Parts: sequence; C-alpha cells; structure tokens
Amino acid sequence: MSTKRRLGTALGVFGVAALLVKLFVKFNEAISYPDGLKVFGVALLIMAVAIPLWLAWLFRKARTFKTRLQLDHSGALIVDTFWTGQELGRFLKKGPLTPKAKGTGFILDLVADARGLQLVRQRRRPVYFGFVPWEQVVSVRMETLRRPLSRRPLLVIEIDSWNTPYVAVIRLVPSGRQNRETGMTLADRILAKRPRIPFLEDRA
Repeated sequence: MSTKRRLGTALGVFGVAALLVKLFVKFNEAISYPDGLKVFGVALLIMAVAIPLWLAWLFRKARTFKTRLQLDHSGALIVDTFWTGQELGRFLKKGPLTPKAKGTGFILDLVADARGLQLVRQRRRPVYFGFVPWEQVVSVRMETLRRPLSRRPLLVIEIDSWNTPYVAVIRLVPSGRQNRETGMTLADRILAKRPRIPFLEDRA
C-alpha cells in the first residue's frame, strides 16, 4: 500500500473515531444538563453523520479490493460474500491458516475461474486461504439462511476437502446484488466457470 493511501486510511479512521468520541461526550452531557433533549439531538445528528461516513468508507474499501482482485484474476468471477462463524460454522480446518481467519465475521471474496475456486479475505494485503480444483468440487448450490425475523440466500459449496485447508461444506452469505445482471442464480454463474468436458457431457 502506498504512503498516500495509508495516510488517507488513517485519517478516515481517525475522523470516524473522533466523531464517535464526541457522540459519547455529548450523551454524557445530556444526562446532567437541564436542556438535555437538545444536547441529545446534537448527539443523534453527529451519529447520523458518522455512521454513513463509516459505511461509505467500508463500501469504498470493498469495491477497491474487488477491483484489485479482478485485475489479478482476469476473466474470473469475483463473488462478494460475508462469513460469520456463529451462524455459518468454520470454513477452515484447524491449521497454520487459522490465525488469518480470526474474527467473528468478515467479508470473503470467492474467486471462480477455469482452474477452480478459492477464498480471499479483504485485508491490507489479500489473504488467500487456498485453492480447490474443480475435480474436488462436489456441488455448488443455493439454500436459505433462516433467521428469526428474516431470510437470506445462502451459498453452499461442498468439496472433497482432502489436501485442502477447507472443511467439507462451506457456507457463505452472498451480497444481494450478485445475480441481478444475468438472471442466473449465483450457483449457476459459479458453475459456468467450470470447463466443459465434451466427452463426459455427450455420455450423459
């Protein structure tokens, strides 16, 4: 990462942190001031500014990372997904890569090309967790993640996990914008990257 980009990132983080600290201070003042309602209104205004800025920074960071992946993997399908261990379970076996997957949840990009599949974590430098050739991909399908008040599409990838760092069944929550362009399901778009084997298809 260039020095200019590091400085911009640091300033963005500092700005958001400063706004959140100010919000906390204003909230404490609202408890003791007679006209606390006005102070609390100011605090809400600060929060209304801080949160969109923070989200915009996250989205911009994700877009930049995806563009970088697309340049590094020309012709590949890059799928934005979110992983959380509490709901989806582990996606890695215990091993040397486990420290790279620390966190309760984070963005994972799935890279699908003619060779196979791999997962990449968005960090300062991309973290590649490992490659799975198509010969070891058993199935790619869509299911539903059921929550108390909502339902989300769920991408399920089943693999022959021998000689890979992954568990046999990987569950990921895809971005809601993944299948609007072509009308195909996300699973079909991923499987479309698998090379055709005319001899086997003719036999089928």
